[in-house]
Amino acid sequence: MEMAFEHEFEKQTTAYRTELLRYCRRLAGSEWDGEDLFQEVMLKAYRRFERWPERELSKPYLYRIASNAWFDICRRRKIAFYPERIEDLSAIAYSEWSRFDVRESLEYLMDTLEARQVVLILLSDVFGFTPAESGHALGQPITAIKAALHRARSRLKKAADRELYRLSEESRPERRGEHSAKTDNDLFESFVRAFREADTESMFQSYRDLTVQGVTVDRVVFVRGQAWFYFKDPDGNILMVSTPYKRNEE
Repeated sequence: MEMAFEHEFEKQTTAYRTELLRYCRRLAGSEWDGEDLFQEVMLKAYRRFERWPERELSKPYLYRIASNAWFDICRRRKIAFYPERIEDLSAIAYSEWSRFDVRESLEYLMDTLEARQVVLILLSDVFGFTPAESGHALGQPITAIKAALHRARSRLKKAADRELYRLSEESRPERRGEHSAKTDNDLFESFVRAFREADTESMFQSYRDLTVQGVTVDRVVFVRGQAWFYFKDPDGNILMVSTPYKRNEE
């Protein structure tokens, strides 16, 4: 089992290792410190993969681990951190982001985007809705959805690039802890109700309230044309909630 786990880790990271090592050297400003940073990044990535194997080890994710690791090192050693050294990360195309990268960036930066932009990105890039399905769910024409989605993706990417160097994952406050099942249920219902009513402002607010409590909308699947939202709480428990939304069959 352990061998299979290590093999999967190697499989997901091999294609990025050469570029990642180069990036670590650039961040650290020297070959030796860069190689030490690279080893630390791979160790962090492996430990996180152990805890969360379904989380894809994408290029943006590995680069972000490297940036945050170097940020922490600079803070501990009381040495200067130069944001311009993370230009390689900013150059990664949005198309290379996984749905996990998108969701994590949204959770950091929701206050910088309009509610409609957050909802469009959630539907399209986290839940996998097509422009036609997003338009149907929100009562908007496809052309308007495509144009708005392009603007939202560009804004999210720019905001993430600007803010990345400030974000240190290891120092983020834990979201786990005391939370009320009743409150969670109320939030689940408010999110689904907002979806049914195509109320983007309420969808945005209820999703933000869910993430504050450590609850995420993990995925959406369609059963007999009906949308089922899978919510995951901080303890890993899954709750399924359905909506009357019907996927277009054509």
